[in-house]
Amino acid sequence: MRIGGILSVYKGDSPIFLKQALESIIRNQTKIFDECVGVIEGEISHELEDVCKSFSEIKWLNVVESDVFGLPMALNMAVENLNAEVVLKIDTDDLYSSRRIEWSYSAFKNDESLDLHGGQIQEFSNDFKLNYGYRNVPLNQRDIEKYFKYRNPFNGPSVAFRRDSFLKMGGFPQVGANEDYCLWGLYIVNKLCVSNSSKTYAFMRGGRDLVSRRITKAYRLGEFQALKFMKDSGSITYSQYLSHIFVKHISRRLPMVLNSYLYSKLRNNIEHKIPKELEDIIQTVQNEK
Repeated sequence: MRIGGILSVYKGDSPIFLKQALESIIRNQTKIFDECVGVIEGEISHELEDVCKSFSEIKWLNVVESDVFGLPMALNMAVENLNAEVVLKIDTDDLYSSRRIEWSYSAFKNDESLDLHGGQIQEFSNDFKLNYGYRNVPLNQRDIEKYFKYRNPFNGPSVAFRRDSFLKMGGFPQVGANEDYCLWGLYIVNKLCVSNSSKTYAFMRGGRDLVSRRITKAYRLGEFQALKFMKDSGSITYSQYLSHIFVKHISRRLPMVLNSYLYSKLRNNIEHKIPKELEDIIQTVQNEK
């Protein structure tokens, strides 16, 4: 069984964050990808170009901006050009456990019926000096299906999926935000096999910086597009759709300080220390030239 990685790079990405993410998922793993495909959307900075060129392990696809309209189509293109049964999604600003690929590979190897798999994540400030806590998601099919009605039951930086079932579901839909949440709804509606691990797969840059991006007008419009998609596809009911709209309409208009406070309450903030594994990963990626 072959496992591969996909990612998309665009002009708004940080060269430093991208380099650190790729160091952790490409060169600091107990198991390596059989293949990795990255899509470069439109023109990017010379700094980003240099980072991409420094990772010859990745097959880079350059597309003009008119050909690709955002992240969903770029990731779909990457999947279509990847020769692997299992696909691991790479976020360009996060760090990954050194066993991230190994754990995902084992999950699919040990369960041939599995279509979608993820794990737990911890969220940190951009410099990884502040630990905002865990984003814990349910582990088994039944609990995942229940959780989906209210929140996304998969952590984006932790996800892997079978290529064939992904293509059968039509790939990531063209919505302005939460394209993964929309797609996972199709998996659940179609009774595909899904699971999460209790292990921490990724260390995510989040917290206040993430909240600030989610209160923009463009993001709110994208959320409403995504909710309409989920309603129309049958993954949520009309009453659940209205409930989501109401909650998001109110929460996205709260002051930044209050939004950040509420966001922190959705995390398990028991352990505020920086975990030893993350310290080791940071040291490794920072030492790479």
